[in-house]
Amino acid sequence: MFRIIDLTQTLSDESLSYPGTKKAWTAVRRDLGSSVATVTRFSSFDPHAGTHLDAPRHFSPSAPDLATLELRLRNATVVSIGGANVEAADVPEDCSGRAVLFSTGWEDRAGTPEYFRGYPVVSSDAARLLVQRGVGLIGVDTPSVDGTDDHPRYPAHEILAEAHVPIVEGLVNLHALLTIEHEILFAAFPLKLRGVEGSPIRALALVQDPAKP
Repeated sequence: MFRIIDLTQTLSDESLSYPGTKKAWTAVRRDLGSSVATVTRFSSFDPHAGTHLDAPRHFSPSAPDLATLELRLRNATVVSIGGANVEAADVPEDCSGRAVLFSTGWEDRAGTPEYFRGYPVVSSDAARLLVQRGVGLIGVDTPSVDGTDDHPRYPAHEILAEAHVPIVEGLVNLHALLTIEHEILFAAFPLKLRGVEGSPIRALALVQDPAKP
């Protein structure tokens, strides 16, 4: 029996999107006449808001988009960084096919403008080593694996996308996984959108409950 740990930010029409100066979307709601139903329509929707997945297409035009991305549960390794950048020394030895999730503690700022400023990033050396060791997916509790000072280049994105490695950004509750001794399965399924590179997701950790068969 598994228990589920939700790793997803709650989004609303008040939520901020990268770089923290705009809203994630504009929502228009209308009642359907005398019906009890309410319909919400989105405009200016940012698919990279909140907890989201970057398909490799994001920085590699010939790479898989959301519709062609392989869907699978992955065994996860959670690495505690403690507020610093992710460096090559932080990359686990065993990355083969795994979801490697980096917990920096930055998730405590989620939902505030400060979340988008000065956050830890994934170094180019770390990204290359993750690829070299066969990582299946990388996840972070920051708004991006690259910093605002890296532009117009996005080194970590480019390295991972070229190797067809999906990136999950904006995770929360990673701290709840740090003391778990059993194997963790990670689920991060995007919307099935052809030709699109990013999608909000419901990110989950599935953890074996030893008290239940």
